[in-house]
Amino acid sequence: MAPVFLVILLGWCLARSGFLPSQAIDDLNRLSYWVGLPALLFYRIGTAEPDFWAVTGLLFVCTAATLLGIVAAGIGAAAMGLPRRSYGTFIQGVFRGNMAFIGLPVVLYAFSNAGGGAEASALLVFGPMVVLYNVLAVVVLVLSAGRTGHGIVMPALYALVTNPILIASLAGVLLAMAAVPLPDVAARTLSAVGQMALPLALICIGATLYTTRIRGSLRWAFVGAAMKVALLPAIGLALAWAVGLSAVHTQIALILLACPTAAVSYVLARQLRGDEALASSIVVIATVLAVPAMFAVLAVTG
Repeated sequence: MAPVFLVILLGWCLARSGFLPSQAIDDLNRLSYWVGLPALLFYRIGTAEPDFWAVTGLLFVCTAATLLGIVAAGIGAAAMGLPRRSYGTFIQGVFRGNMAFIGLPVVLYAFSNAGGGAEASALLVFGPMVVLYNVLAVVVLVLSAGRTGHGIVMPALYALVTNPILIASLAGVLLAMAAVPLPDVAARTLSAVGQMALPLALICIGATLYTTRIRGSLRWAFVGAAMKVALLPAIGLALAWAVGLSAVHTQIALILLACPTAAVSYVLARQLRGDEALASSIVVIATVLAVPAMFAVLAVTG
C-alpha cells in the first residue's frame, strides 16, 4: 500500500511546487488514459490464462454492491434533504470508484507475489465495471435533473464505445480466448509502454488533488466520501460471505469497492449540469479517506 500513496503524494508535491503545471498534468493524464493503461490492460489480460467462469462470483459481488450502494446513497441524499440538482451528483460520488487509476495499482502491487490468477481475475472485471459505471452515472444524473436525456444519450454511448480502457480490456479477453501468443516484439513493446501507466496515473491523481478544491457543503461531501470508501466495502464483504467467495476474490472485491470516487465524476457532473462543487469535494475527501479504508480492507481480508 505504501508505494501507491507515496507516489500519489509525490504527484501532489510536484504540482504544489510548480514542477508540474496544469497543462502538463492534463497531458500526462491523457497519455496514461489513452496509451499507458490500454497497453497495460491489453498485454496483461491477453497474455494471462484467465478462468472466465471463476470470476463470475467476483463480478456479481462488485455489481451487486454497486447497485445496493446506489440505493443507500439515494436514501442518504433524501434524508439530508439535498436539492434535486445535487441528488445525482451525490449518488454518483458514492458508487463510481476510481478503479483504473487507484484500484488497478493497489491490486497489482498487493498480489504481485501471489501468482497470475488473482491479477487476471481483477483485470477481467474491469471491462464490465467500466460499462456499469458509465451507464449508471449518466442515468442518475439525467434523472436527478428531471431531463429526458435528449442530446445526451448518443454522446454518452459514443464515449462508452470509444473508451480506451474498455476497448483494451475486450481486445485482451479476445486474445486470451484465442490462445494466440503475441510476437516477442509486440509483447515487449506493450510491456514497456504499459509499465509507465501505473506511476503516471498515481502522479496525476496526486497532482489533480492539489488543483481540486473542496467547495460547497462539507457535510454532504464527507458523508458521500465515507459511504464510498466504507459502506460499499462493507456491503461487498457481506455479499462475499453470503455467496461463499474465495478469500482472494473477497480481497480483490473489497479493494475495488474501497477505491475513492473517480475524478471523472466531476467532469460528468459539470457536463450534465450537476453540482460541480459537491462532486469535486467528494473526490478530494474520498481520496484522503481511502488510505485508512484500504489499509483496513487488507487487514480484515489478509
